Amino acid sequence: MSRDSARVITVILTTALLARVVFRRKTPLDRVLACLVVVALHSVTFAQWEDVKKLGSGGETYVSTDGKGTVYVSSHIPVQAIVSRDWGATFGEPKVFDNSLGDMVVYARPNGKAVVTYMYPMSTAGMATWKVSDYGKNWEQGKGIPGRPLDREWPATDEKTGAVYLVYSDGYIGGPKSKGVFVSKSTDDGLSWSEMGRVDKEAPGDYPVDPHMVSTKGGKLYALWTTSKDYDKVDAYKVAYSTDGGKSWQGHTTLGTVDKIEGADVQERWMLGGLACYGEDEVCGFFMNYKQVVSQGRIMPCLLVFTRRSHDGGKTWGPASPVVSPEELKRAALAYNKKRVAEENYPSYMQCLSWAAFDAKGRLHMVWQDDRDGQGTLDGKAFDRWHVRTATAKSNSEEFGDSEQVSKTVTCLRPPLDFICCCADDKYLYVTWTETPQSSQGWNFTGEFWFGRKKLE
Repeated sequence: MSRDSARVITVILTTALLARVVFRRKTPLDRVLACLVVVALHSVTFAQWEDVKKLGSGGETYVSTDGKGTVYVSSHIPVQAIVSRDWGATFGEPKVFDNSLGDMVVYARPNGKAVVTYMYPMSTAGMATWKVSDYGKNWEQGKGIPGRPLDREWPATDEKTGAVYLVYSDGYIGGPKSKGVFVSKSTDDGLSWSEMGRVDKEAPGDYPVDPHMVSTKGGKLYALWTTSKDYDKVDAYKVAYSTDGGKSWQGHTTLGTVDKIEGADVQERWMLGGLACYGEDEVCGFFMNYKQVVSQGRIMPCLLVFTRRSHDGGKTWGPASPVVSPEELKRAALAYNKKRVAEENYPSYMQCLSWAAFDAKGRLHMVWQDDRDGQGTLDGKAFDRWHVRTATAKSNSEEFGDSEQVSKTVTCLRPPLDFICCCADDKYLYVTWTETPQSSQGWNFTGEFWFGRKKLE
């Protein structure tokens, strides 16, 4: 049940119960109505989400599951990994990596294994990699890929052969100009790496950055990246796939382009794209773009999360579609307008920092930061009120249902950069995010580190 639906039901049931109380008609139906009101009120809270809790401090939070009870969460600033061995109910002490800068990822694998990556400090450059073989009890450092200004590394695996892959850009926004998106392969669980080649086919000046990669159980690789001619704003989202372990890439497709509406912010750090896959051929690409929405006679440039789906392994893609339905978008824009305080600091309904994952049954889950709660004030200025939401599609062929709220609402200029994360297995959907309540800063890379899980039916 969505929060909007729950509110409507609550109002109806409460009105009915009050009417009966006013007319003093005490019957068994009164007790039934009273119980239903309690249930409806309970559903408006986050009762469906277990153990929504703060784990400490950190930014760019990541979560992965081995599907057998081991859940890894990680963050940067500080760069740390925290392990749960009971499906996310409890977590151990953080493993902190001192010689580090950011982009921390712990990628869960079967049988107690995991591969760990993070970015070295600027003075060293490159990526560090570690191997885990015993459910996070011991951490063995590998050679990594040092000495190059690499960015946005994401691991993926071919569990049939045991190969581990790592995608990254050689250069990044805010640093050296990108030379392209590349992929490396490891045959020793992430200790050493051999670069396979370039993933993208971008022309000089189109600067591919911010890649993401996922893999199937059969070893097929899917990659996504963005392009940025001015090295600040996103121009387009591109995808490709590999069937030979990253040696060659095909099916290069422009998944989406960005409409740069006047006054709208398309800075890459809060509109990264990504991928999720299920089976061999079901792939979902997610990305962001603006859509003009008219609400209360006001034209709003709304930043929305879109998806495109492929059912043939990335050879063809369906049309771009917002995650929220037209009806929910209308309600969300209206809700924002009703609580808008001033025309400042992103005064529009917006979604950002999205992530997607399939669960073991092939259901597709999406999370993002959302500001439909309007604006609050800090030191006399208006700032949006943000919270995390999630929506689920029954399969890669279905539209998403109504979204629901995961986190509490906080007032800040914008959520901490650059992404939040979700993953799922056959028991739970797990979500991690960062909050900076009452912050008027626009470039926070760390804050309060939060985790939540929801039981899947």
